[in-house]
Amino acid sequence: MRAMSADKMRGRVFRSTRGRGWASVVTFALLAGCKAQSPAPATPASAAAAPPLWLVTIVVDQMAAWMADERWNALPSDGGFARLLREGTYVRELRFAHSNTETAPGHSALYTGVAPRVSGIVANDVLGPDGKKASSLLDANTRLVPAGAAGPIDRRGSSLAALKVDTLADALVAARPGAEVYSLSLKDRGALFGGGRHPKLVLWLDTEGGTLVTSTAFAQAVPAWATPFADGAAVARAFAQPWEPLDAGWLAAQSATRDDQEGEGDYQGMGTTFPHRAPSAKAMRATPAGDRLLLELARAAAAHAAETAAGRPVLIALSLSSHDYVNHVFGPGSWESWDELRRLDRGLAELLAALDTLAGPGGYAVMLTGDHGSNPLPEIERSGKAAWCRSGAAADYWQRACGRGSRLNAADIARKLDEPRTLIAGVIDPFVYLTDRGRALPPAEREALRKKIEALFAASGDIAQVVDVRAAPATCPPSSEESLAALTCRSVRLDQAGDFYLVAAPGTFFDPDLAEGRGTNHGSPYLYDRAVPLIVRAPGRVPAGMTVTQPTSFATFARTAASLLAIPEPRGLADSDAPDLTKLPPMQLAH
Repeated sequence: MRAMSADKMRGRVFRSTRGRGWASVVTFALLAGCKAQSPAPATPASAAAAPPLWLVTIVVDQMAAWMADERWNALPSDGGFARLLREGTYVRELRFAHSNTETAPGHSALYTGVAPRVSGIVANDVLGPDGKKASSLLDANTRLVPAGAAGPIDRRGSSLAALKVDTLADALVAARPGAEVYSLSLKDRGALFGGGRHPKLVLWLDTEGGTLVTSTAFAQAVPAWATPFADGAAVARAFAQPWEPLDAGWLAAQSATRDDQEGEGDYQGMGTTFPHRAPSAKAMRATPAGDRLLLELARAAAAHAAETAAGRPVLIALSLSSHDYVNHVFGPGSWESWDELRRLDRGLAELLAALDTLAGPGGYAVMLTGDHGSNPLPEIERSGKAAWCRSGAAADYWQRACGRGSRLNAADIARKLDEPRTLIAGVIDPFVYLTDRGRALPPAEREALRKKIEALFAASGDIAQVVDVRAAPATCPPSSEESLAALTCRSVRLDQAGDFYLVAAPGTFFDPDLAEGRGTNHGSPYLYDRAVPLIVRAPGRVPAGMTVTQPTSFATFARTAASLLAIPEPRGLADSDAPDLTKLPPMQLAH
């Protein structure tokens, strides 16, 4: 194969492999004789065989494969993404095997290696006993533990009680009982799966209290070393300054839209154009300040581990949630989205520099990916002005919609289906929940209700399929099959969530409930939502500057992570054929 730089490979036209299973398409584009862009220094064989003591996993919430493919090469060469691409192997397209591409199913799939049907994590939220939306991880048997408080407070916390399988962190602690695990996010569903059941520290943001919190499922208090980076004062400091563009000229050059693009949301009174001022911790989530808070805490966790781990393995799991909220509110084509990416790039570079100092450049590995993708604003898709919609353009590889796109309102759907609420208890995306009377319907009447739901969307075409969870197959097709039926089968479980699963049509999504009627969401089975990038930087274990062009199973993340930590992989991976990126075919690295 002719040598090719990583930059050129990132810009090349990739051959479509749609319709082919992972078992046949996980073919690595770079074989023996290919050059790395910036080769790693020669490593003695003994050192190459020894795994790094630290693994840092970074999940950039709502980081789509199409975003990475189209945007990372516009970032500065001294940024974090460019460094990871130089020093690691870039998998262009990591594909999830489920259709409900939300944060909780995505994070659980990454850290367990199994689909939602197996893990039990099929949705972000469920219908609570009060008829309102509630986190699927909320646990009435636990209590919140805020940073800076003397102990638990009388509010329900979150746990992994709903998870049916082990996580990567669980496997690590079981194999190496002294291992230290730290997991951080603005969301409980972003933090808990990375931390597993026995973390040293797991924290997420409580918007009501304005602090980072854990729960009694994991600890009775937030440790003193973490409190100054996680308490109410730290959160308030994070969003004290208004959000101004880092480089307005660069933003204007990169974004294909105006700063006041139609469809952008005004969340918590922050406005739709720069500058934005977050009035609360809740609003902070939709600004780069949320990432800044988490990255500072991650550096503090790394410093603490450097003092206490004493040669024991360290797993730092970081889920950067602000990228998700910014795109939800303003859309992935917005100036805000581009500025968030640029600032995140800088923050990653600073984190890597800190890790160099604390663990040594060869003493840690990094894995960066996303938990799901992103859908452009419906206003852009309907306009036909997007690059993938222009006249003469080939069909979009990432399956983004053109000429259509809409938002669905869950409460409106529930009202239209059953005004007296005798059969429909509620709609919490993407599921319709039945009342006890509805669940007692005989099969023929239940099927008639399913068809009534289908008829509601017949004219608009906003729903591609209405799946009766009770009628789902006893077993799903193998992971190599990517049909809609296979993807939806892996997204439902009889004992979890709702009764009818509403599978969105291309370009359609449930309103994210941040700035109602504005912004965007994810959750569909199409590649713009289901494919994410992956970079693995592991000196001496994974080649530097290489690119994998073929679609690759999501289970590669957990399998490779377990290999880097030199532990048995989570048990759910036993039947997976996902590749381990530390075991690529031998490659000749140029010096």
